[in-house]
Amino acid sequence: MSDYSRFVSYMYLYENGLKTMNAGFVKVESRNGQCRIGLSLKNVYTGLERCQVYMFIRFGQDLRGVYIGDVQIKNHGSDWNFRTDTMNIAGSGYRLDQMSGMIIRGEGEKFYGTRWDHGDLDIRHFRTQWEESAAGTENISIPEPEEGPESISIPESEIEPKEMTSSAPALEEKGISVLTEEMGTASEAEMVIKEKAETEAEAIEEQKEDKKAEDGILITMEADERCRNFGKILDQCPGMYPFEDDGVEACVRLEPQDIGMMPIDCWSYGSNSFLLHGYYSYRHLILARLKPEEERGGSYILGVPGTRHSREAFMANMFGFREFKPIREGNGESSDFGYWYTFLA
Repeated sequence: MSDYSRFVSYMYLYENGLKTMNAGFVKVESRNGQCRIGLSLKNVYTGLERCQVYMFIRFGQDLRGVYIGDVQIKNHGSDWNFRTDTMNIAGSGYRLDQMSGMIIRGEGEKFYGTRWDHGDLDIRHFRTQWEESAAGTENISIPEPEEGPESISIPESEIEPKEMTSSAPALEEKGISVLTEEMGTASEAEMVIKEKAETEAEAIEEQKEDKKAEDGILITMEADERCRNFGKILDQCPGMYPFEDDGVEACVRLEPQDIGMMPIDCWSYGSNSFLLHGYYSYRHLILARLKPEEERGGSYILGVPGTRHSREAFMANMFGFREFKPIREGNGESSDFGYWYTFLA
């Protein structure tokens, strides 16, 4: 395991085994043998003041919980931090790279969970008791993290146990094992080794191609999920259409607190100085979906009302809002008022 690793994984509410709404995120960071876990929860509606937090390991279909502490719930959310040994999570004897995710026990059939090893999280298989003789798991071992291909070697059964050919010393100096007499001369042995190396290289290339395909699928899935997220916001928030043209397919009115419904990487806009200045000046923001023919950097935009005067343009660019769409344009009568915007997806 590398000396430093860091990742963020989204938490979701599971009710009666079904995945429902987003409930925050967990940030895991490992550095110099120490693991730091930062948990940020929202939309936690439970009668419990404290909830038990588990990381879990896969044993076949079972998800075996490793208890790491309690999180206190206040105002339907919580921010909680925990530190432990990377190679011995919460004194369990198991490493961070053996952990597959995190689950928080809520009230009744409510759980909050995430799985970061790219598998589906089936909450029905979660177990908090570690029973060594649990049915069907006696011979199942904990899956180890994936490693690179093993070095090329010749099986012991193929190594010459007795007499060696006259060229054996020279071959051994090059690190080439001498094969049995049945394989013939040293040149034939070299050919066998070369074939093994070529086969191994082909296998490595296939693994790389499979990984590229898998990464492409994951990126596409993440993009689709982002678009679904923004689509839900368009359905939930009050509609408005400030533009005279038809370049925008859908548009809604937002307030800064609505940014919390967006993916986590958008939350920083909630403290963006230019965005807040525009909101307090005009008392609204917009989220819009552009028509396909208008897309240049994405389909969805976050807009801040303002004017395209030079000073405001300078501030907008400084804070990441580099595009401007006036409410009216064309025929030499473009409006100075409009929306500075940035692409979200």
